[in-house]
Amino acid sequence: MITEKVQNHSVYDKENGIIFGALAAGSDIMEGIIQEYEQYGVQSGVVTCIGSLAQAGYVYLINDDMGKFSYSNLIVEKGPIELIKGTGFLCRNEGGETDFHLHALFGDDKGNVFGGHIFPGNNPTLITVEFSIQVGKSIEAVRTFKPQLGFKTLTFQKVASENGNVSD
Repeated sequence: MITEKVQNHSVYDKENGIIFGALAAGSDIMEGIIQEYEQYGVQSGVVTCIGSLAQAGYVYLINDDMGKFSYSNLIVEKGPIELIKGTGFLCRNEGGETDFHLHALFGDDKGNVFGGHIFPGNNPTLITVEFSIQVGKSIEAVRTFKPQLGFKTLTFQKVASENGNVSD
């Protein structure tokens, strides 16, 4: 019996601006999706994903009761974890590198639901994670730190087409 090793993979339908893909066991959800996204050379995209994780690592928003917001310390929940829904944006940071802003809703094996903002390196796939990326074909998204807010946020703008015109 020959067993084929399951690997991360994706397909880009350029005409419709959508990438569909799946991550194999052991792949970090953010690192794996970034790797698949970067191979197509697109500017930006909206991500949705579902699947299972060996653990969930996340933070959540905190209000210090004086109007100052920050994030909690990293929380790690051991699996198995159901990735009920992940959603976010792929874009560039101020240095031109890929940036991924992802939030997720998780469920544990006791039916508890939790979630928040997730970071690369803390959410390894258990069985599979399936994802889609709606590509912003003429939209550039850049995530930068806004001192007045105290957080990184996204700024969106139209990009010029190959003939130099800005898309409407």
